[in-house]
Formats: sequence, structure tokens, C-alpha cells
Amino acid sequence: MTTLLVDTSVLIKWFHGKGESELKEAHAIRDAAHRGDVECRVIDLALYEMGNVLLRSLGWKGSDVADQLDDLIVICGAPLTMTAEWLRRAADIGAIRGLTFYDAAWAAAAVVLGVSLVSSDRLLLAGGLAESPTTTAQRLRLPLGT
Repeated sequence: MTTLLVDTSVLIKWFHGKGESELKEAHAIRDAAHRGDVECRVIDLALYEMGNVLLRSLGWKGSDVADQLDDLIVICGAPLTMTAEWLRRAADIGAIRGLTFYDAAWAAAAVVLGVSLVSSDRLLLAGGLAESPTTTAQRLRLPLGT
């Protein structure tokens, strides 16, 4: 089974669509995880990033944010915790590539795990550190909903 590391820029598309691109592809990845066709994982940072976006940027109620984070854990399992090795790798990647530590943490986790990072972040994509939801959906031949 294919395992994917899915960052917050894609996760937000799973629960909020307004103004987002690549929704069909992001939903196809989520749906494939629900069916058990792929395994989607996240790092612990995802909970904080998602919670912040939903609460502060989108103005959701606290209980709704908590419910969505529960749903995220159901879909992706318990978040992976960044280890000291992963954090060192993130620091190196961030320094070399000029990325935020947050983005570098996602890239480092994917490298250490040996899995594809699915992201909509332009710097991660441009640096070849991630693949877009569209690329992932096409590569895995996932059916796109309507």
C-alpha cells in the first residue's frame, strides 16, 4: 500500500473548499484513505496548523475545530512525532533551501520516512520536495469525484 505524508496545505482542502484549488484531487486522496487504498499520515505539526487556520483564519467555533481535528486523526491515524533526527534534518533542509522551519519539517519527515509529501506549497513544489494533489491523484490513478 502506498503511504503519503499530507501537509496542511492539502489537509485544509479536505475540510474547507472556499477559494481552494485542486479540491477534486485533494478529496480523491482523502477518499482513497477512507477506502483503505492509500495510507495518509501527518506529523504532529498538522494539528496545530489546522487548528490555527480553522480557528483564526476561518473563524470556526472551538467545538467545530476540535471535531475536524478528530476527523483528521480518524483518517490519518495518530500524528507522527518529530524526533531529534527529523528536527536536525529539518533545520538543514530549511537552511539550505531557504524554507520556513515548518515547511522544512514536512520535507524532512517525508525524506526520513521515504514517502511522498503531498503539498500545495509553492516552495516545496518548486524545490522538488513535494508533489501536488493533482500529480499524486494522477500517479495513483485515483478516481476524481464530481
